[in-house]
Amino acid sequence: MGPKPKLLLFSHLSGVDVMTGAEKLFLLFIRELAAHFDCRLVVPQEGVLAAQARAAGIGTIEMELPLSLALFSALPQVDAEIGALPSHPAWEPLVFLMLRESPDYVWTNTTVHPMPAMAATSLGIPTIWSVMETMRNAPHRPQAAAIVSLYSQLIVGISDSVLEPYRESGAGGKTVVLRPYVEPSAHAPERWPDIRARQRSRLGFGEENFVAGFVAATIYPNKGLLEFVHAMVPLMKQHPGVRAMIVGKSVDEAYVHMCREFIWRQDLSSRFAWMEFREQIEEIYAPMDAVVVPSLVPEGFGMTALEGMMFGKPVVAFAAGGLREILEQAEAGAWLVTTGHTQGLTERLSMLLSDPALRQSLGANNARLAAERFSVGRFREALGAWLRRLPPPASARPEAPQPEIPQQGLLRGAGKGTVYLIQNGRKRPFTTPKALRDHGFRFEDIRDVPELVLDFIPDGEPLIEAASRRPRRGRRRLRKRGRSRIRGMRSGAVRRGGRGRRRIAGRSGGRRRRKSTSARKRKGR
Repeated sequence: MGPKPKLLLFSHLSGVDVMTGAEKLFLLFIRELAAHFDCRLVVPQEGVLAAQARAAGIGTIEMELPLSLALFSALPQVDAEIGALPSHPAWEPLVFLMLRESPDYVWTNTTVHPMPAMAATSLGIPTIWSVMETMRNAPHRPQAAAIVSLYSQLIVGISDSVLEPYRESGAGGKTVVLRPYVEPSAHAPERWPDIRARQRSRLGFGEENFVAGFVAATIYPNKGLLEFVHAMVPLMKQHPGVRAMIVGKSVDEAYVHMCREFIWRQDLSSRFAWMEFREQIEEIYAPMDAVVVPSLVPEGFGMTALEGMMFGKPVVAFAAGGLREILEQAEAGAWLVTTGHTQGLTERLSMLLSDPALRQSLGANNARLAAERFSVGRFREALGAWLRRLPPPASARPEAPQPEIPQQGLLRGAGKGTVYLIQNGRKRPFTTPKALRDHGFRFEDIRDVPELVLDFIPDGEPLIEAASRRPRRGRRRLRKRGRSRIRGMRSGAVRRGGRGRRRIAGRSGGRRRRKSTSARKRKGR
């Protein structure tokens, strides 16, 4: 078996303190892809994702690239924003990175990150575009979806929901679904009862309490924390034993403060426990009796819902995007609520609160179906199917001709800057337009080439203007005139010198005479 083909992956995020859901999914994919490719990950900065990738044996590169919110949101300016990217200062460094790394394939993650796909396409490198979010349903969505299709050989989606815009725009033939998976065995299931008891004690919950949980790696309005709070308050006022867990890192302090203030005004602060998100997710889900996922926007997938199911918890969710797919595949569609309808959340939770047997059976069914339908085996089967659809790697294709580097002539970059003479394998810049003419060249012979071509040619010595020369007869007359001027200057200098000496002498005599008169006056006195 030969060496693995090289895959260069681009992430739009690398959080310093915590990984978002999108980063967690991407890392899961990277670890699986590493079995088939020699992977290198490009991140905008050092962070948790980069550190965990290196721990898994994946090399990392830091390069910050511009993102395109217009593409993700299908805004009217999407064409202009995408069209401006090749002029961005990051474009040429990105192209050089790809030339240096020479990957067989490029993978770009999420629709906000188009530049890697565009640069790879310009170099003829097959591109896999992974979409983990649902593109906004706006009038310009077909236009935005067509851009993703243009710069990709394969569009990998984590749900049918995220692939819908591309299938509607006619790119269905290049779309594949690659749903994430869960592995209960990776989270020490034998310890869950002990973790549950310990965490409940730490949070001030008793085993008799009914605990509903909200989980988000980062908390901001679209995650629906306020809707969760509104759903819990009526339940708490009716049942003293109801408690709530809120897990996540705030990225919108004003919004979280508003949620806390609402809880405080209801005099329920002691019944809400707050916890920072942590990678050991068993410490998050084990203490809960039910998981609520009140996302207000269509989720690309909804990993929180699947994790809750894996831990054997009933899951109540808004029917937003991929959340609907997950619950329906787990035969739990009855626990979906119309997006934004908090009363529906309260009603479902009330049913679970009042019927422990229902809670137990629903949780066990969720765990079983999550393990069956979202297993690593199914993921790898789907992964193998789309890998077979990729074009052969560059290493297995006929050797592509190298770009032609001119060996002679006058060249200028596309930016219309300095003109170079290509001579003996080096580029020699003309210091001025006159220097070009003085060396016998014509401006109409200049050839414009991409700046990248010039960068491949080593620098040579500059070409300066030629020294000025005069005809021989003129030079003889110049010598004669020069001698006359010199003689004239000398005689003038002598004359001026003579007059100067006389003036000095006159001044000296005057001073002597004045001194003599003064002396006579003093003598007369």
